[in-house]
Amino acid sequence: MLRYLPVIVAALLTLSMPVQAQSTSDLTEEQAFDAVFADPGNVLLNFQLASIQMKNGNIKEAAGTLERILILLPSNAEAQTLLARVQLSLGNQPEAERLSNIILANDKATAAQKAEATTIIAAIKDAKSAYQFSGAVTVGGGVADNPEGGSRGNLAEQDNGTFSKRAHAEEFTSASLTVNIKRRFISQLPQDINLALSLSSRDYATYDAGDLATFGLTALYSDTFQSGVLRTSVGATRIHIADRHYMNSYSGNVTYLQGFDNGWSGSVGGSVVRQVLKENANGTGTEKSGNNKTLTVGLGKSVSFGRFTLDTRSSTSRATQMKEAKKTNGVALGFSSTYIPGVTSVTFDYAEDKYRDIAAPYSATKKRHDKISTVRLNYLMGLETLSAPNGDEAYLQFAVKYSQAKSNIANFHKYSGDASLSVTKPF
Repeated sequence: MLRYLPVIVAALLTLSMPVQAQSTSDLTEEQAFDAVFADPGNVLLNFQLASIQMKNGNIKEAAGTLERILILLPSNAEAQTLLARVQLSLGNQPEAERLSNIILANDKATAAQKAEATTIIAAIKDAKSAYQFSGAVTVGGGVADNPEGGSRGNLAEQDNGTFSKRAHAEEFTSASLTVNIKRRFISQLPQDINLALSLSSRDYATYDAGDLATFGLTALYSDTFQSGVLRTSVGATRIHIADRHYMNSYSGNVTYLQGFDNGWSGSVGGSVVRQVLKENANGTGTEKSGNNKTLTVGLGKSVSFGRFTLDTRSSTSRATQMKEAKKTNGVALGFSSTYIPGVTSVTFDYAEDKYRDIAAPYSATKKRHDKISTVRLNYLMGLETLSAPNGDEAYLQFAVKYSQAKSNIANFHKYSGDASLSVTKPF
């Protein structure tokens, strides 16, 4: 956004303007504001202030500064371009479109500035379309470690071998298809309803009991405010394991995301999930049928080299059989960056499951208490740009997950993980 600032500074200096400006990296926003307040007609100081305001995420204030520049220099193409971007980010599409048309008619605008104006106009036109169709196809494969969930050394095994499972690596292939239909509402700030249909499968080389197929339908409503977004959704998923109808899952979710100054953001959300086990012939499975309620709170911070997130969650699960009733508390620390060409993200997750009843198969006196630690690594790279995926560009995804679960009963110690490589083509 600031790539034209050095050119502006050099041009203005050649006009011998009576100012001695500091580097924006040496100034605070307050210092830059004080300089403009002392000399409001100084265009260079106004550009300097706008630069710092945009860097700090104070978009509304930057819009006011850029408008002041255009009062002083009505035909300044750089100020027009920056203000068009700012108005678009604020959701003021009519003003962004008006400024873009002015740039196209401005003889002093560069080819790059006119190209950006054309891009903004096209994006606004696309946003005004009542319906939008999109989707993606993904194919890939990898290796899963311990897909059967075996305990290390079979420490959870009892005399009859009930809890004995293999712990080994297994190759798999995966595929998914997603189709979205979006209905947009005409308003200054975006509002839309999105209907998504998804199909996915994971097939193991020999472990048939782990072959998974899902069919899902989700409706999402999104409403954008000046600095926040409200998202509500309802969904239903049909799950098959080993070609058998295993479970239906129904969910509802509400999330609000709020942006703050200086790159900070926050979120709060709640969800309810109803699972109905269908494995039994009469569809009356009780062991895993039940409800789950979850509350999440998150905080994010953008820095020059990436973005940090901290999310906490608390949930309660209640199955028809009491032994499956539990409370879960968890925390996840994430980091994402484009410092390496592409998008790299790492997440560290820790959770504790506290069951509400005596774990009779394992102990006659203890309630089960599990501790689960998980590490995830994801890397995405566009196959055309060889950087962060852009638009409908096909992209490569490399994903790794490793998880450990330890329990206070039966010396239970389970590990699992997988590594996969996939290619996704949006459309």
